[in-house]
Amino acid sequence: MKLEWEYTKDGKPVVPIVPVMVLPEKRFGELIGTSENLIGILLNTGEYVDVPGNRVRRIHRPRKG
Repeated sequence: MKLEWEYTKDGKPVVPIVPVMVLPEKRFGELIGTSENLIGILLNTGEYVDVPGNRVRRIHRPRKG
């Protein structure tokens, strides 16, 4: 999973909130960091987990309209 970073006018990175699903358990949360092939995720239950990148899928939230 590759993230594309955006920057403010001051040159500071805008950290995106990336909703993800952890497979095969189908647990949901938000990506909060990466290191090598591990991805740090804060699950919706409040638990933090590090999982291999091949077990994470980005999901898209429906837009509010």
